[in-house]
Amino acid sequence: MKLRLRDVISYEGKDYIVEGLLTYKLGGKVYRLARAVDGVDVRWIEPLTDDADDRILWFSDAKDLDMATPPPQTISYRGKSYLPRLSGQAQVAVEGKVPERFAGTCEVWRYRAAGDLFLQIEKWPDRTVTLTGEGVHKNMIDVLPGA
Repeated sequence: MKLRLRDVISYEGKDYIVEGLLTYKLGGKVYRLARAVDGVDVRWIEPLTDDADDRILWFSDAKDLDMATPPPQTISYRGKSYLPRLSGQAQVAVEGKVPERFAGTCEVWRYRAAGDLFLQIEKWPDRTVTLTGEGVHKNMIDVLPGA
C-alpha cells in the first residue's frame, strides 16, 4: 500500500486526509509515516511495507509521555511494558505539510508491547517527539485516492 499526498484514509467513522509524508532510512530499511488530518485530529500512519503484511501502524502524539533520550530498555506506559524493536539514526525525507519535522537526520527508537501496541520516540535537533499507536488490520481501513 502506497500512500500519497491528498489520499483519504477512512477509519472508525473518520476521514483523514494525507497532508504529509516522512520517509525514514534506517539500518538499510525504509519506513514511511503519513501525516493524516481530520480537522485538529492528527494521526501518523505507517502503511503496509509488502504483500505479506496485514497490519498498518496507526499512531497519535503521546502528549502524556515525556521521554528522555536515549530511552530505557523497558518503558512502562498506560499499564503496559514496552520493549525495544528497532533503533538508530535515520535519514529523513519530507514531502508535503509536516509541521515541526524537516529533512535531515534524527534518532529513532520503536518499542512494542503485548496487544500489538507501539511507541515511537524521535530525537530531533530541537525536540523529542513521542508517538503511541497500535497495529490495525488492513481490512479495517479504506484508502481513497486523492485528487
